[in-house]
Amino acid sequence: MALDQPSIALRPASVGELAAHTASFLKLIDTVLDDISRGVASGHHHHNVRCGIENILALLEYNNELVEKADQLSRRAGDYIAYRGLATSKIRDWTIEDVDRLRIAREALAGFRSAVEHSRPNSRVRTLGLA
Repeated sequence: MALDQPSIALRPASVGELAAHTASFLKLIDTVLDDISRGVASGHHHHNVRCGIENILALLEYNNELVEKADQLSRRAGDYIAYRGLATSKIRDWTIEDVDRLRIAREALAGFRSAVEHSRPNSRVRTLGLA
């Protein structure tokens, strides 16, 4: 690990602004999943998830685990969003499949969050004054 680029998890005081920004985007994604689980319909759900992921990726150094977890979150959330969109268009109660899809999307979010926490800021972070 380069001394001039601390890990988010190891030195949060030096990257407080970055941590705040990534936390807000992770919260956005979590809120989208909550909204969908409560039956809130919006054509913007998948867009909001993708934008949250892309905004986080734009601030961190590229690494395979981070990209893999971002892709997995996008796919899992997209599957859940599409499925719930179809399910809520038909008035019905929750099924085991609904619960499983939400659990899978939340697990993907947790995996992405972990990868973010173990990633290092990129050069844009300094340029933007976030570190």
